[in-house]
Amino acid sequence: MAGNVYSSYELAREKANERMKELETDIFICLCKYKSGQEFTLKTRYEIMGTNYLYMVALPFRYHFEEKANAIREADMFASKRGRPVYYDKKTAIESGYVVTKYYYLTYKEPCLA
Repeated sequence: MAGNVYSSYELAREKANERMKELETDIFICLCKYKSGQEFTLKTRYEIMGTNYLYMVALPFRYHFEEKANAIREADMFASKRGRPVYYDKKTAIESGYVVTKYYYLTYKEPCLA
């Protein structure tokens, strides 16, 4: 698990990728200055609340989500960014006779309801 506060920008950028994969959302690197020095914090879209950020690690469209709820949330975010419907679907496989969900992914194709 990646932390939230780092002393250097390079370390914060490195850990932002790790945090993005862990939380499956966009991560923003923010700078906080104090009299004693400065620190870089990692924040999510909901934590940023209008503050300025230095860098954003964006979740790629072709990302494989572990959680269905995260795929649904990001499908809505990509749809609002791109101005067209974005859907989620799941990749399944058969293991030992059971259907197992491998991951969820985003797509522009509307899923078949049958």
